[in-house]
Amino acid sequence: MSGMIMTLASIVFGKLGDRYGYRPFLAAGALCWVASMLASAFCTEVWQFFLTQGVLQGIASALVFPLIVAVPAQWFFKYRGLTTGMVVAGSSLGGAVSSLLLRAMLEPLGYKKTFIIISGIDAFFLIIAYFLIKERRPAGFKRRPIIWFDVTFFRDPVFWSLGFCFLFTTFGYLSPIFYLPSFTAEKLPQLSSFLAELPLTILNLSAASGRTLVGFIADRIGPVNALFVAVLMSGLTQLLIWTFVADYAGIMAFAVLYGFFCGCFLSLSPAVAARLYGSGRLAGLSGLLLMFNLPGNSTGAPVGGAILSASGGNWQAVSIYSGCTQIVGATVLLYARFKREPKVMTAF
Repeated sequence: MSGMIMTLASIVFGKLGDRYGYRPFLAAGALCWVASMLASAFCTEVWQFFLTQGVLQGIASALVFPLIVAVPAQWFFKYRGLTTGMVVAGSSLGGAVSSLLLRAMLEPLGYKKTFIIISGIDAFFLIIAYFLIKERRPAGFKRRPIIWFDVTFFRDPVFWSLGFCFLFTTFGYLSPIFYLPSFTAEKLPQLSSFLAELPLTILNLSAASGRTLVGFIADRIGPVNALFVAVLMSGLTQLLIWTFVADYAGIMAFAVLYGFFCGCFLSLSPAVAARLYGSGRLAGLSGLLLMFNLPGNSTGAPVGGAILSASGGNWQAVSIYSGCTQIVGATVLLYARFKREPKVMTAF
């Protein structure tokens, strides 16, 4: 629910941010996020979590995410990929750290106190972030009127090539993230719950480093080239490693390698959009491109679960489905790459 709402609402808030400035929307997003976490502490029914951590957190993410990923491209040109990667890597690092904090606090403190404390921690860091973030616009910059459906994008085959790359990539992206603890527990039932979930934490930590380092590489070889390599490697890692691992060392190796490549399409998307279309409408374009993530965000992992059930618990069927869809995404991107820059060895 959160992912679906974030994807849809990002289109709106990204364009509003380009038109009216980022700071009001960042403040509103921070307030919505803290409210959702604090309200979650008092939830007692499942439907209440759908409202707090689904609807409200989805709105909070939509208010913040397309603006956050657009800011580095305004400040940096030469190191645009690296800086955007560092920004988006924060979500992986924060996910790894917060999951460990939650696990450490839940048993001794209980659910309610844990979420109240987490809400306070989130509020503290969001206040700091609000005062650290600033737009950078060229002298004489005038904010353009909102164009909700910019037909110049929809008429451009390059836009559709990039969009379908994200569409297929997202379908294969979430299956390991959702199911790796279950996969580990099934393959190695003697493990404790902590060890069964540890690969997912390692995956998140690896994703933080991967988004940063791949961003650094993107500044050398070009963001479009880097996006192709990252998506292709993400798919191949699932297809050639996850399909065959059965011991704990292999699962950990997969978590490290897949984590390194899997989320790079999120961190590279603003740099790729800026390379293809410039940075003037980047937040709005970033929100528009997130539209292609909606099907995968909402149904990618459930499709993997349905395949697992239909195949009688065959994990290889899940890894082949996820890996192949990402390889298709990398292949679709080649049109945009060679349409804008036909030379193979050129940084683009």
